[in-house]
Amino acid sequence: MPQLWVGLSALWAVALAYSDCRHRRLPNVATLGGGLIGLLALAVTGTSPLGASGMSMLAGSGLALLLTLPGYFLRQLGAGDVKLLLAVALLGGTAAVLAAFVVGALVTVAAAGLWIFVAPRFGLMPGSGRWLPFGAGLALGFVLAIAGGQVGEVQWPQ
Repeated sequence: MPQLWVGLSALWAVALAYSDCRHRRLPNVATLGGGLIGLLALAVTGTSPLGASGMSMLAGSGLALLLTLPGYFLRQLGAGDVKLLLAVALLGGTAAVLAAFVVGALVTVAAAGLWIFVAPRFGLMPGSGRWLPFGAGLALGFVLAIAGGQVGEVQWPQ
């Protein structure tokens, strides 16, 4: 996996995490742009920028939709979260989707628990609606997947 793509992908994810934390928004140009880069790399090289095969990208895309669309339809996730995980699939494949989703869920649950425990002590309460940036957790999970080499096909224990 070329180190340039590793760095650019991590930088892309960090920028999206910042945007989601700061503005509660994942811009279409960034999420869709990441996915488009993955598709262009597949067309040119036969793999994703991070080395995932076309089958892993396809399976990861299906998994990303399976994991996020129910939350979107229940109004618990935003469309940006769905597009972000889909872009992760097109950049890093199935393993990256699993890592990003698991870490994102754990980070979000931990943040929610901390907020629920700490906020009332300072007279703060979350507003109605979506108040935790799940996309930031997904982005963190993707960065950790890249750092740990968890891209491409899922390697099952034998």
